[in-house]
Amino acid sequence: MLDKERHLLFSLNAIDEMQDKFGGFDRLDEVLSGRDSIKNLRWLLTVLLNEGAEEGEPELSEKQVGRLIHTGNFAEVKDAIFKAFSMGNNGTEEPPARDDEEDDEEDSTEGKNAAAGKE
Repeated sequence: MLDKERHLLFSLNAIDEMQDKFGGFDRLDEVLSGRDSIKNLRWLLTVLLNEGAEEGEPELSEKQVGRLIHTGNFAEVKDAIFKAFSMGNNGTEEPPARDDEEDDEEDSTEGKNAAAGKE
């Protein structure tokens, strides 16, 4: 919840933009904790909010998104980005458990992508 309920969506579009800007989406933790972490957080949040926006909703600028982030919600925003990333990749808010027995099981992924944009 920022100024209103908004959704983050880690779509292929967002991943493509991250690859162009950061060299890969696998560097998420690094880019959100490094020297330019504030700028990177604002940029990435703008991309994810625009991807998760309802049809016909106007795009947000980085400046508008920057007004929604402050020291009181900074950690929560960062956490929401990681949850959206995990949801987009794994279909859950938490990373998958590392268990050799689970490798043999098939998980149903139907409907997980639709739920990914609801973060």
